[in-house]
Amino acid sequence: MGMSLLAVSFSIVLAAVSPLVGAWESSLTFGHNIAPGTVRLVTGSRRVATIGGHVAYAPLSFDEPKTVFEFDDGSKLVFSSNSATGEWIQPATTTYGESFTTPVVLTKRSESESSGSVRPIADTTHFYLTVTQDADGSLTTFLRNPEVNAGARIGVRTLAVNGDSLRFRADGKPDIIGAYDSSAKTLQLSLAGYPTPFTFKKVDAGATPGFAPRAGSSTFVYQEPVQKNDGWQTASLTDVGLDPAKVAAFVDSILASPATSPSAPYITSVSIARHGKLVLDEYFYGYDASTVHDVRSAGKSITTLMVGDAMEDDSNIKTTTRLYDLLPQYDDALSSDPRKKNITVADLMTMSSGLACDDNDDSSPGNEGTMQSQTAVPDWYRYTLALPVVADPGSKAVYCSAGINVLGAVIATANRGSLADYFYDRFAGPMQFGPYALPMMPPPLNAAYMAGGGQFLPRDFLKFGQLILNGGTWNGRRIVDSQFIAAATSPHSGLNSPDDYGYGWHLSTFDVGGVSYPAINAGGNGGQLLFVIPKLDMAVMITADNYGQYGVWRHFQTDPFENYLIPAALATH
Repeated sequence: MGMSLLAVSFSIVLAAVSPLVGAWESSLTFGHNIAPGTVRLVTGSRRVATIGGHVAYAPLSFDEPKTVFEFDDGSKLVFSSNSATGEWIQPATTTYGESFTTPVVLTKRSESESSGSVRPIADTTHFYLTVTQDADGSLTTFLRNPEVNAGARIGVRTLAVNGDSLRFRADGKPDIIGAYDSSAKTLQLSLAGYPTPFTFKKVDAGATPGFAPRAGSSTFVYQEPVQKNDGWQTASLTDVGLDPAKVAAFVDSILASPATSPSAPYITSVSIARHGKLVLDEYFYGYDASTVHDVRSAGKSITTLMVGDAMEDDSNIKTTTRLYDLLPQYDDALSSDPRKKNITVADLMTMSSGLACDDNDDSSPGNEGTMQSQTAVPDWYRYTLALPVVADPGSKAVYCSAGINVLGAVIATANRGSLADYFYDRFAGPMQFGPYALPMMPPPLNAAYMAGGGQFLPRDFLKFGQLILNGGTWNGRRIVDSQFIAAATSPHSGLNSPDDYGYGWHLSTFDVGGVSYPAINAGGNGGQLLFVIPKLDMAVMITADNYGQYGVWRHFQTDPFENYLIPAALATH
């Protein structure tokens, strides 16, 4: 009798210490096999580009508008005749589902040889798995994926164990099949959309960046940002009149919110500039100052700044210019409804084109996802301009990524070259950007996609906020016309409320202590938020990995500012 009771107790102990309970980490690298490095370009009797052990050749003719070197993994090195800067175009990535272009700046080494750095986007996917056990012995799991937040789509699941076989189950969803290797103490999962299973190893959640906002630390200790050769002058919080205690309380709130559920806030960086100085530059969940981050639709606001420069370069481009007059190559699409002939550049910038391109309506034919997934019309400019008209141009604003992207065709009429080159020459170069990447559209356009998805260093993207505060200059250099900056950040349409949208920039107001603080915002899915508060001479950049979770990241648009950052600026007055 006593032996039987002992056996029962022993079985309960075994259930309580299941080897599957805990934190598991996995990553896979896909795609291109050319690593970051130095590319060497040799001209003369032949034109050769080399990087690592890879070699590519280009035709000898110098009359072509572009010189293209094609490498064995599908990567391309492209130089336009009107730009000294090249593009490294990598094939479509498994992680993000799209290709990217990154800048290559060449330095001349001799009469026939030049070299430059290639920094392609890493095609690496990370998954962080948490397994918990309920009182009845059942197992529950959730996955975190920082790159695209695929874990949120997978959701919370129960884990059924049959020997070494695993099934991750959720009502209404197909099972995810896995296996546990008890000898190697690894767990393997096959996940939809990925060609190779992920092998997970158990880790200490408190010491692993994917699980903890800052591994091994739960209390913030302020340090002045590191001075770099990127144009920012750094200073302390007190130097610019920000209360260190209130800023520390905000960062501590991030550190106190680890990834304990699929709906947890995953803020990955916070950068603050005030009075022209960078005073906070903090990173979480394994990110650091050298890690680029997908800013999603915050990039739309930068596209309209590029339009401002295009207007300076080409007098034929004005806010009132009709697309019908500017883009004759799409006359057939713009002639399908007489109202289309009245769509102007301003209508695109204010999302008031009248075209059926509502991203918030899954049935809208111009929904961004619908446009990008269809293959019948691979020219996304043509696809957009051929959409039905559902409202008179200029009469109603709907969130329309496709229309902002068509602004790339407008910019190209002034540039007559690569959109990526134009962005580097007019913005990234003079504003001293570090590494970044722009997403690409498929053939036949083979051009940068201008409606979002660019990857930038957060402290670089913050520079656009300072550009707004400076009226279009960066460190004394004119980047965008001041009148265009004023127009872009003035109300022209309403997306969620009247007069809440300018030319690609969201407009809102914070109310703190009975005082209103107007704000200008470039925002993107997942919590990519650049806020400019002119009354406080302050710009704030927040990045996060809550893609597809508006219910989570919408709070990032208010709580940090009303509870911590604006009070920090007021506390010293």
